[in-house]
Amino acid sequence: MEGPLQTSIHLCHENGQWMSQLPENLWNIPLYNLSLPGSHDTMTYCLDKDSAVSDNESKLVNFLNKCMPCIVHPIIMKWSTTQELSVTEQLEAGVRYLDFRIAHKANDPSMNLYFVHMLYTTVTVQDILCEVLKWLETHPQEVVILACRNFDGLTKKLHCHLIAHIKEIFQYKLCPRNVSMRSFFLPFF
Repeated sequence: MEGPLQTSIHLCHENGQWMSQLPENLWNIPLYNLSLPGSHDTMTYCLDKDSAVSDNESKLVNFLNKCMPCIVHPIIMKWSTTQELSVTEQLEAGVRYLDFRIAHKANDPSMNLYFVHMLYTTVTVQDILCEVLKWLETHPQEVVILACRNFDGLTKKLHCHLIAHIKEIFQYKLCPRNVSMRSFFLPFF
């Protein structure tokens, strides 16, 4: 990738460890009192242009897409895409709040979960959670908040499956509520 976006990525790379550089007087502040940079619809950089429109979209949008897909589908794709950077690139740029809108594709017999914003993504939730874990392992003093929501098409069984994956992948990295930054810095001093 070349051009202005590439320059921005290069300039933002130094923000990958901003939390570990916070002044000590901020260490006792609970995370919920800190302003954290986040991304809206984090996973829209990898929407699948060939995916069906989500069943949760309006009947009108679905109808128009079925009647005139060559016109409507590209418009939906453009409306839906709010990010161009991958999850790792967003984290390296300093993003610490990830907006994950999770869904199960209609008529999909598998237990695979995807992300959705009008259209479904090309990657699974499990793959992205592993990508976030890999990044956290190389940035042990950083904190990432995963805001999982929407849950389109998730049954109780699929929701339990998601929770089990989150616990399995992140294990001891999951933190309880009301945590301050000090708890992340103490092991390093």
